[in-house]
Amino acid sequence: MKLKIMELRLISLVLLLLAPSLSYSACKWVWVDDDYDMTTPAVRKQVCDSTMDLPALKDPSLRPLQKPQIKPMESLDLPPLGTSSCRTQSVFENGRWVNKRICN
Repeated sequence: MKLKIMELRLISLVLLLLAPSLSYSACKWVWVDDDYDMTTPAVRKQVCDSTMDLPALKDPSLRPLQKPQIKPMESLDLPPLGTSSCRTQSVFENGRWVNKRICN
């Protein structure tokens, strides 16, 4: 009986510690200018914090206006586990274009 209570407490503790990370990580749809060229339209891509995240639902959105930018130098960092390659891309976030590292 005591062993079962200890097991339940351990399981509860593990779930309590994992719950915040499970609720935070998510996928979202963002506008991406992957070639830094104003003449080509931005595309919508699903961006996730982790390869284990569930896909997000695609909400309706208007394509934002693009501004001229210079493509930054690529990083030599290794891609995270579960991905094969990463590139710096211009992402429309919170009303402005920012450079982000996007991995596939």
